[in-house]
Amino acid sequence: MRHPGRAADAFTSVEQEPDERLSVAEQVARRLLELIQSGNLRPGEQLPSERELAAMLAVSQPTVREALRGLQILGAIRWTRSGTCYVSSLELSGMLAPLQFLVPLNENNVETLYQARVLIDGGIGRMAARLISDGAIKRLRELVTIQEGLANNPAGFRVSDLEFHQIILDACGNPFLDRIANSLYTLGMEYRRVASETPGVIAQSVRDHAAIVDGLSARDPDMTGAAMEEHMRNVDRTTRAAMMQLASSGKLDG
Repeated sequence: MRHPGRAADAFTSVEQEPDERLSVAEQVARRLLELIQSGNLRPGEQLPSERELAAMLAVSQPTVREALRGLQILGAIRWTRSGTCYVSSLELSGMLAPLQFLVPLNENNVETLYQARVLIDGGIGRMAARLISDGAIKRLRELVTIQEGLANNPAGFRVSDLEFHQIILDACGNPFLDRIANSLYTLGMEYRRVASETPGVIAQSVRDHAAIVDGLSARDPDMTGAAMEEHMRNVDRTTRAAMMQLASSGKLDG
């Protein structure tokens, strides 16, 4: 019998739907987050105990504990002083980031990351072209000029790159897109750091940024979206190269 305020009936074994790209703890965390986002687990609802979750999902208690810690970092769940675990009373936007706690980037899923970024950033570009202010466009052009002088300063470029993309995101005024885009941006940062130190990569990104600003200045959604998508394809290419570089040096577990 289902206990009031409990969600035991919502669970099925993780082993029924294996995903070899993710650790078991990551699969558990993803399953729980899906249940929360879908409404199967409601804000304020008590979760089953670690022992019960382990039995329901056919995993070990330490695995469940690791998954719950990740969800706590996300803010999706909270523990009371007595050790009881509850679903947090948060808006959905608060549970969308940072995705890197649940979906670590590796050579098996890097393609799907940039498939997502092409779609999302392309859409952001199209939306921003309709909404962005003249002042924001002026600031973007100033950043491109600054970036042209950062070919030998990867750290400085990365700071300006984040600012560049955030200005475009801010123009959209959509907190959900902001959370999603920033999570995907952060997910690949370990490899973007390596890529930014590769000759020619910063120069390509600056050219991409200039094309994006041209589209925004023309208030042309299709031109801007296409420029953003091309930028993401170039980022994908250089990220893959950075991952191969790390793998060949023994610094990347494959």
